[in-house]
Amino acid sequence: MAGDNRKEGVVSWPKVVLFGDSLTQRGFSSEGCWCSLTADYLTRKCDVLNRGFSGYTSRWCKLALPKLVTSTEAKDILLFTIFLGANDSNDSIINLRQHVPLEEFKQNLVEIVEYLQSIGVGRDKIVLIGPPAVDEQAWARYSREVNNMESGKTDALTKAYSQAVSQAASQSGTEFIDIFSEMKKSDNWRTMLVDGLHFSNTGSHFVFDILKPTIDRRTSHLPTLLPDWKDVNTENPEDSFNRL
Repeated sequence: MAGDNRKEGVVSWPKVVLFGDSLTQRGFSSEGCWCSLTADYLTRKCDVLNRGFSGYTSRWCKLALPKLVTSTEAKDILLFTIFLGANDSNDSIINLRQHVPLEEFKQNLVEIVEYLQSIGVGRDKIVLIGPPAVDEQAWARYSREVNNMESGKTDALTKAYSQAVSQAASQSGTEFIDIFSEMKKSDNWRTMLVDGLHFSNTGSHFVFDILKPTIDRRTSHLPTLLPDWKDVNTENPEDSFNRL
């Protein structure tokens, strides 16, 4: 079990790996803070590793993953999230560089899961997350003013890619989290996005709240690592740590 592998006198920290595009890369920022919320929640239980890559698609992430995670690291992984689709779902004419056809996108996710399984990450530890809803007007404005390009994003196209994530999860036997549908249940879902695409602080807390039950199912059994300060033997502190 992850967390039980330890060298003499060294405590092994289980790992939670958050893998994806800019929605994950920004996950420790003040706005897009769902990753830092996760890390804070798991303090002294797990190492939470951000492996987000802004602008990346499933096509590129599939190629990058073997460079990032091998069987050596896999033994300590308790949870591995795959959060992709926000870039793949760009319109093929407006943004061919990032567009990945729907069927290829789904197959890429399946192959990412297959790779993780091949190195020892069980499917019960893998979670596929669908892309969030898009505020088309806000993102089109941001794209013109900041990126100096037209937006290739539509809400309808994003929904189709979210459904493809669901299908990939079903095919792979992994858990699926439907951020798109959960956002749309709120009349104020646009406030969850800071620029029409990336999460605001409100949106980040929303995502963390949705993920929390999934995190709990995989980490609730973990102890707090190293003694609480109140339990350290002040007269012989070495004894408190030598007994780990």
